[in-house]
Amino acid sequence: MTWAAVYSVLVFVVITLGLSLRILTRNKSVGVTLAWLFLIMIFPIGGAVLYLIFGEQNLGFIRARRAREMYQFYGKWVLGLRSHPSRLDPARHYAAKPLWDQSYGAIRLPAFQHNTLEILDTPETILTAMHSDIVRARSSILLEFYICQADGRILALLEELIIAVKRGVEVKMLLDSVGSRQFFRTAICRRLQQAGVEVTEALHANPLRMLFQRQDLRLHRKILSIDGEIAYTGSMNLADPETFQREANVGVWIDLMVRVEGPTAEILRGVFLMDWEMETGQKPSASLRYPSLEQREKSGIPIQVVPSGPALAKDNLIHLLLTAIYQARRRIVITTPYFVPDDALVLALKAAALRGLEVAIYLPFRNNSFLAKHAGRSFFEELLHDGVVIRRFTGGLLHTKCVLIDDDIALVGSVNLDMRSIWLNFELTLVVNDLETTQKLYRVVADYHQKSQPVSFQQWSNRPYYRKVIEHLARLMSPLL
Repeated sequence: MTWAAVYSVLVFVVITLGLSLRILTRNKSVGVTLAWLFLIMIFPIGGAVLYLIFGEQNLGFIRARRAREMYQFYGKWVLGLRSHPSRLDPARHYAAKPLWDQSYGAIRLPAFQHNTLEILDTPETILTAMHSDIVRARSSILLEFYICQADGRILALLEELIIAVKRGVEVKMLLDSVGSRQFFRTAICRRLQQAGVEVTEALHANPLRMLFQRQDLRLHRKILSIDGEIAYTGSMNLADPETFQREANVGVWIDLMVRVEGPTAEILRGVFLMDWEMETGQKPSASLRYPSLEQREKSGIPIQVVPSGPALAKDNLIHLLLTAIYQARRRIVITTPYFVPDDALVLALKAAALRGLEVAIYLPFRNNSFLAKHAGRSFFEELLHDGVVIRRFTGGLLHTKCVLIDDDIALVGSVNLDMRSIWLNFELTLVVNDLETTQKLYRVVADYHQKSQPVSFQQWSNRPYYRKVIEHLARLMSPLL
């Protein structure tokens, strides 16, 4: 054996053994651990590079330091929220109380009453409402989105931001580096900055930073805050569905946003300010406020804001979803564009169907992610076998993200039912306990139902063998997606 061969073997052993020991001691789930070990054993060099880039939730030195420094400052704000008059009485019974208690135990943000909530489920109603509120803004407009695409009806919205700055309104935009990378190079972005709009690139991605922080941790939240009194959140990016990604051949993107007023609007403003400081180091100081008592409704809709991501309690979102599924008594309805669940979610959904609940999952027929599409389909057969209903939407790329439990609980926000949203991305969910709101969402889903096709267990189990192979190969990588 030549020295080159010996050297190659030693490199192989050192890489595989060293990284394998590191992976085994990181307390990851069994599926994630085995997936990384499999990848490194088969492709030691490439697998090692991928693990160093994507394998650990490393926010980077600067953000980690800021997170520690921010903890005490925002902790005082959260402590004040606990004694706020709009906080729901923890002793009262609400159907969503187990969910609220779960998240409160993790992140200490309570649920609040005195909110109004409006469901917006078409691009026209969403963009018209946003435009109207931006025009009337008096003090601040804060935008936080994964994608901003400057074309179609979004151009008019961006022009209103320039007009708002001219009348003395503070305007900040926090946009994800990867999702909005094309926007940062546009002329309208430069015009916004020249006019006084503060545009910040969140979680900046470049090859050098791969050595210091994970590059696929993305800012996936969607927030528009107006004066701290009105806020929007949901699934829609700052992009016109009529023009967005038409080359992908998946149809028009179908989204849902909610417009809220009351204490929840101020909490969403606080979430933006925390994200802004994490990215820029600029402390909001006096800008961080408590919900106004003057704006509140007499009783209103109970809502809890649940931000999630690597800088927060890492298991909170999966615990929240599992609590919601296991406490359901009649039905569970889920809409999500990407469905790559972990074993615990699959078992929970199957258990719910087996105990006689109506469990339905709505997914897009066409998807813009090859791996996510095929990995998700590998779960269909076992779910269908145990009675879960799966329907595929044919009217475009169904991008709405909601979980409806029984008659009066709704989880609405930016979270996909995949491991990336649950474990990696910075996401946002509203947990709503209101009969009228939940029934309105069921009516939205009923429209999706009319434009969807059921997946039959018999037909699906008889699909071609090569498709099963592709799906299960993609599933092997699902813990890494």
